[in-house]
Amino acid sequence: MTKPLLYLLAGNGSAADWWDDVLPCFRRYEARPLELPGFGDNPLPPCADLADYARALLSMTERGHAIVAVGVNALLVLHALQRQPGHFSRTVLLAPVGAFLWQRRLPALMAPLPLRKTVHWLLSRRPALFARKFSRQRWTGEQYRRMGRGYARCRAFVPHWDLVRPDTALPLLEWVRDPIELVWGDQDRMLGVAQAAAWSAILARAELTVSLQRGWGHYPWIDAPAEFAGWLESGSPARGFIAHTKGGRLRLATLAGQPVPPAITVTDPGDARLPGLFADHPGAAWAVRSSSHTEDQADAANAGLHTTYLRVPAADVPARIADLRASGVEEAVVQRYVAPALSGIAFVRHVAVELEWVEGHLEALADGTATPQRAVLSPLGEAWREGAFTASHGLTAAALWHFLQSVLRTFHYVHGDIEWAWDGRQLWLLQYRPISAYPWRRNLTSANIGEILPPRPSRLTEYAQRRAAGSIPAIMARWDARVLMDNEPFTATFGGASYINSDLFLARMADWGMSSRGYAAEIGGSAPRLPWRPLRLLRSLPLFARMQRRARAHLYTLEAGLRRHDDELSGLISQGADGQQLADWFTRFYVFVVQGNLCIASALAGSGGDMLGRPATAYGDLADSPHRVPYEADPASPRPAGAAPPLQAFPRWPRMIGLAHALGLPGMRGYYLQVREWYRDNLMRVCFRLHHAMPAADRAHWFAPHEDSRDRQGSFWQDGRESAERAAGFMIYPGRVQGTLGADILLVDALEPGMYARYQAARAVIARMGGRLSHGSTLLRELRKPSAVLPDVDPSWLGRTVLYEDGKLALVDEAGETGAAP
Repeated sequence: MTKPLLYLLAGNGSAADWWDDVLPCFRRYEARPLELPGFGDNPLPPCADLADYARALLSMTERGHAIVAVGVNALLVLHALQRQPGHFSRTVLLAPVGAFLWQRRLPALMAPLPLRKTVHWLLSRRPALFARKFSRQRWTGEQYRRMGRGYARCRAFVPHWDLVRPDTALPLLEWVRDPIELVWGDQDRMLGVAQAAAWSAILARAELTVSLQRGWGHYPWIDAPAEFAGWLESGSPARGFIAHTKGGRLRLATLAGQPVPPAITVTDPGDARLPGLFADHPGAAWAVRSSSHTEDQADAANAGLHTTYLRVPAADVPARIADLRASGVEEAVVQRYVAPALSGIAFVRHVAVELEWVEGHLEALADGTATPQRAVLSPLGEAWREGAFTASHGLTAAALWHFLQSVLRTFHYVHGDIEWAWDGRQLWLLQYRPISAYPWRRNLTSANIGEILPPRPSRLTEYAQRRAAGSIPAIMARWDARVLMDNEPFTATFGGASYINSDLFLARMADWGMSSRGYAAEIGGSAPRLPWRPLRLLRSLPLFARMQRRARAHLYTLEAGLRRHDDELSGLISQGADGQQLADWFTRFYVFVVQGNLCIASALAGSGGDMLGRPATAYGDLADSPHRVPYEADPASPRPAGAAPPLQAFPRWPRMIGLAHALGLPGMRGYYLQVREWYRDNLMRVCFRLHHAMPAADRAHWFAPHEDSRDRQGSFWQDGRESAERAAGFMIYPGRVQGTLGADILLVDALEPGMYARYQAARAVIARMGGRLSHGSTLLRELRKPSAVLPDVDPSWLGRTVLYEDGKLALVDEAGETGAAP
């Protein structure tokens, strides 16, 4: 009988012979070590990025078999599963790398290339120097030499550190749904089990189990090969605990050092651990709670479906467990009861905490039988705050904020619903769950998104937009890693529709000491007030320099990224991909697209004017452009039949302009606008191909308008409040035109560049919403079309004669006199 395959993939520097000790120990599996491109004896060169490594891994392995992966290459397995769900029948990841990369010391230490090469040389030639890092056990000389030979042959070791970065490690992993077993050894000196809670938040939708193995280090297959193989082949029930449950998250928080009341998770009222737990806490009362596998999930909390028993005497605990099990609960948490002076529920994100609390135990709050005190705490500014937490029973607002942020960090800053208690001496964590849906005190805007997408974008676009929202901001970590702590999505929903999340940008501007006026002008809307803070601004100057350097450098990578995604789309088309596969590809493409736009916008923000020139953009030649259509950013928008136009090469700049770009000199705005419109034009060429690639059988679903419409205009708050700020109008291009509003003078809600033909035909264009540097504004300037953004145009003026002059609009009466202007 053929044995099932088990692929073995070690971490950075590895080779197939690192697994030699354990191979004879497998009985049930046929173990097969892997060497990725650039590793061991694989002759292929190292891959260019993590996506290429994921594709290489998929091509080297057959679907339907198991894999064990370690460290940084465990991350590649997750990237592979994101691309091809279900590729591996079983996935075991030992101490994966990827969490908290911006806060860990080793990645920072290995950033300088000379030091990295020195460490590689030492690992290759003097591996025994790192014996204490490898293991607490003393290995044989041959085992150290074997490690050294692996490092010596690994051409990927040095460049690998450049690929696994905070901005590249974790995109879209929250959408992985495969069963995954995470394993840590309690003797691992490289990555400890405290990271398990973070990974439970990162892999929010995976069927996740976590196992802590006593005595294991980072290389258990070398330390104890027979034990390692036996554990892998022993069967699933004993391999760990389920992470995405109430009990699982409490145990993860405990492993991370959070103050959780002593607890165990049980399935049997006669669990042998209960007497020992009771003996450790004589006279204590107990809480017995449900820990259902359907509660507290990323997309559905299902809270309050089961009874929670409080103040239960030890003798009655088994009966309460039996009651919960009889109601269909898979597990029960038995936890020492805390008698609090204060307790509450907090919805926590890095930039704000929304609190409700009561005197005594929060059961009355959770049941809705008591009126709690409320407050919203935020460092951003008064617009985000409400009420205050007044010190009580010795607990201060600062102490509570610090505690809640500590819990948030434990779960990788994923916004959470935290139940807490203060017993007069310390704070206790009673529960953490991810937030499935909540109307935050968060500022949203329809500006910018309204320029490129219809109020009801297609299901395809909304699918990609929502899935990509959490991954897009990571690109900003290249210059400010605090964006990863904010963990704000690029878009957020209100009434079922997506809007730009202004808090993502305003949180960074607040830390930089910048006013919010610049952001409002950029998006063409309004924003809550943030004042200038000169000292913060001064401290941020090195950050601004880093942002300009890295954003500018990213521009030269855009063409290669476009062609790589276009080639991947071609491969899917040739394989006869269905609508779901194309939607998942579009999600990855969407992340790439918006991250590129953010880098272009950052380069523009620091471009220092256009004194070096304003070259023509793609808008200068749209005569034969079948890929440019109204609402062209949505692949579902109608396109003419025909072959997709080919991608265009990056603009060719004069040598002196390239030098100015490389040196970070001012005056480059015109050339960066050229890049932005070249980029957009190429994106529309790809969208043209995607539109025609969608199978006819899937079009009715994916091209249909999304169920919910984006009806709110301008800036507002996700909790439904109107914004107190008003959007300001501005002139796009000067001129003097008299005509009928809505006919000669076009009136549009937003500046959508796909309306090129209508803009060209109109005598003037007025938009209610738009940014100074938006695509539509750039197009109108290049057409030299008199135009402006005027948010307060009176709707009753439609069909009447008006005069546009240099950014102002006035009503013309029958006698030819002008009246009030908006």
